[in-house]
Amino acid sequence: MPYLAWSDELDTHIPELDAQHRVMIDHVNRLGAAASSGSSKQVREAMDALADCVHQHFEFEERVLEMIDFAGLEEHRQTHREILAELDDYRARLNAASPAEAEELVDTLGPWVVEHIRHDDVDFGPTVREWLRDAAPPDDPFRKLVGDT
Repeated sequence: MPYLAWSDELDTHIPELDAQHRVMIDHVNRLGAAASSGSSKQVREAMDALADCVHQHFEFEERVLEMIDFAGLEEHRQTHREILAELDDYRARLNAASPAEAEELVDTLGPWVVEHIRHDDVDFGPTVREWLRDAAPPDDPFRKLVGDT
């Protein structure tokens, strides 16, 4: 059974963002399995994959928020910078952690990822959907990235 599971409360109703969030959760689950295995190599690889995924996701998300001229963009960018710094800290701590410490760190990291999605990303979903409905040109290629809702 996976460590984290997708739930409807995490759904932004923006297909590409939700797909990326699901991949992030998969990476956290992979990290949890690696920590449980006791393999420091698997933990490093899984953490690197998670950090890369989060970084790419944040870049995409910020492009979305720029496109809609989101009022809270700078605050959201700052949150992303803080999260990336914390991920770097987790990475350093995991590289030096014993198997038991690695599992403890993953137990902290998993809920933290979910809370970011639940509290930071779900909040701007309605704004993106409203922009698509009211302001985006019908042929805007952006619609294909986030869904035409």
